[in-house]
Parts: sequence; C-alpha cells; structure tokens
Amino acid sequence: MSQTSEGNHRAVPKRRLRTLVLFLTIPIALVCLLAVRVIPPVTGRVVDAVSGKSIRDVRLTLEMSRYEGWSVHTELHDSAKSGTFGSFFLLGAFRWRGLPLPEFRSYWLTVNEGDQISGQEEVSAAIQTVYNPMFNARGAVVGNKNYFPLTVTFHRNGCDRVWPATCMYKPFWWGISLPLIPVMEDLNDCKRIKNLSLRENCRQLNTYRAAFVHVDSYAQVQKGKALCAEVDHASLSSTCLQQLALYVANPAYERPIKPQVNEPTPDGMFPDSVAGLPAMNRGGCGPQLEFDGRVNCGGGYGTVTRQLVAVYFERWPENTPKLKEWSHLDPTAKWSHLQDPDVNEEVRGGGKVLRYLGKWYSGVQGVDGSFVQTEHKATSYVWFSTNTIVEVLFYDPMPEREAFLSYYLGKFPSTSK
Repeated sequence: MSQTSEGNHRAVPKRRLRTLVLFLTIPIALVCLLAVRVIPPVTGRVVDAVSGKSIRDVRLTLEMSRYEGWSVHTELHDSAKSGTFGSFFLLGAFRWRGLPLPEFRSYWLTVNEGDQISGQEEVSAAIQTVYNPMFNARGAVVGNKNYFPLTVTFHRNGCDRVWPATCMYKPFWWGISLPLIPVMEDLNDCKRIKNLSLRENCRQLNTYRAAFVHVDSYAQVQKGKALCAEVDHASLSSTCLQQLALYVANPAYERPIKPQVNEPTPDGMFPDSVAGLPAMNRGGCGPQLEFDGRVNCGGGYGTVTRQLVAVYFERWPENTPKLKEWSHLDPTAKWSHLQDPDVNEEVRGGGKVLRYLGKWYSGVQGVDGSFVQTEHKATSYVWFSTNTIVEVLFYDPMPEREAFLSYYLGKFPSTSK
C-alpha cells in the first residue's frame, strides 16, 4: 500500500469524528441558546422631564419574573442609584429559561420606587401612583417624593395595559435617557415640556395628585372631585374618585387631620319633649362629611330606663347630584334602620311617607344562665323633606305615636312624590 493511500485511510476516521462532533455540537448549542435568556446591562441617565437636568440619588432596580407552576415569582436582580450626572449602570445576567422553555417570563426596570421588589411588573409605578399619590401611606417605601415613579419596559407591548403616564418603552438598553415627571404645584408648568406625550403624562399625573392635596373640608373635596374628572374623563377619573373617598376617610396616611366640628342642630329638631315623651339624650348633629357633604343627626325619646322612639336625619347639600331622583323614595330601598321590613306608602297631613313594618329583638340572661329572647314589633316612618331624609322609628306600639309623628311631619313636611 502506498503512503498516500495509508494517509487517506487514516484521515477518514478523523473527518468522521469532526463531522460527528459538529453534528452534535450545533443542536446542543441551539438548545442552550434557547434555554438561556440573556439580559443585557442597562445604562443611561435619569433626567428631569421639564428642565432636562440630571437627577442624582434616584433608585433604579432591575427586576425579572418567572413562572413557578401556576404562579409568577418576581426577583430583584440588581439595584443602583443615579450618580452625580444622573448616570446609572445595572448589571445584565444570563438566566436559565428552564425546560419546558416558558419558565422565564419577563424583566423590567423600576425607577424611583424605593429599594424593594415591586412584584407587579410593568404596573408597579402605576399602582403606587394610583393608591398613594401623595407618597404618604404609613409603612410604604417610596423614592424621591419630588418625582413620580416610572416603570421602563423593554417589551414593545409592555405598556399596553398600564397607565401610559407611568410606563415607558425602550427598545435599547445602553445609554438610555429616563425623564422623570416632577411633582408640580401649578399644573400649567407641565406646558414647559416640549415633548407632547410627556406633557400630557405630566398633566395627568399632577392632576391626579392635586385632587388629594387639600381634603380638610367639603368645599376642598369638591374641588378634588372636579380635578379627578379632568384626569382622563374615563377609567382613571373613576379610580381617582374611589381613591379620594378612601383617602378622606382612611387615617392610614401620614397627614395632619383637621379636627371635625359638629354642625349646629336646627331649631325644633330635638326638643326636650315630644307628645309628652322626654328626650333620653341630647340629640344633635355630627360634622359635615368631607366627601359627600352629608350631615347625620340623631336623638332618642322614652323613659329613664327604656328608649321608645329614635329620630334620624340625613341632610345632603342641595346641589347634590341626583338629589331630585332621591326625593322619589324607592319603597324597595332600605332607608329604614329596620332589617328586611315590609314597606307601604301612606299619605298623611304632612305629605307622603313610607311605613316600614319590622322586628327587633331584646334578651336577658336568667339566673340559670339561659338566655330569654323577646320579639318586638317596630314601625318606622321615612320621608324626604327637601334635601333631608327623615326617619322616625317606634320600637314598640305606643299611644303617642300619631302625635309624635304629626310633630315631625309638621316641622319637616314631606316632599316625597
């Protein structure tokens, strides 16, 4: 055999081996490529959306999520603060997608939300702004209170289901500029932003927040409601009204609360006695509720040991929406304090009233420890007197009932139709 033939014979196994290795390497490499998610480093600057100046000491976090069975798990990959020139750098990562491949879900960047895991992906900044626009909820971790938080998504459709004013899409990761919208006392300052989209975002965010700034009186809250209506005239405006009502009533915020003052009691509402029955307590009115302007009043009459009659008033501002509709008291509506009563209309000297026939129960414990319960037949009369709902509740049948009812119908005539 010649040397050339021997060399060719030896080369064949080597070529086959290289071919086999290459044949196996390519699919393995493709599997690894598909099974590994590459998250590139994120760099850029944080700037003021109005002035364009850099903002330092703003917290940025790079978060990612993955599927764990039927749930989604969120983890914080990297966190940093913007430097002197607003610059920041967040490390990238390699993440195993898992098998099957859908285990890795998403990643995003949160800006100015504090050093914690938001756990809410692209909606994180929106949730903080919607539920805590004053950044003063007790125990909440917030960032720089001079700026609104921002979520940065690297998915083209990442902001589709998010309040656009709190979300921004970036197709690149390197050298990006992140404009934060400042909190403004004058909404007209948003007009200084040249970018029309950012200008509208500024208007919406600051209008939403402005609705919550002053809530110490009914007049102030009415201005807040008007501001809510201007946010987007749609779902965000409705959400703003809902959250404003909770903010006014909820003490779980770090804000000074103005002491409430009871409203004066109108003459004749709770005299010392009616139809010979003395007042059991000093009836009166509470403070005007800031959100809807309602004033609740109440008093009771009876003997030293037992209350026989309760009188309730619910007074609304005359310009309350749908007030005229409310004056047509729906017999099916449970205006009375009785539970599940039978309702009938009656026409009396002072106008039309609704009569609610119901029950209430009292009980005492005997010396043997047993509980003895007694059923009582109660009657409640309800009517609308201009902008006030009046209820006179008799706990038991009593001879003074007609005279008692006539007094209040004479003092507060029914305007129910």
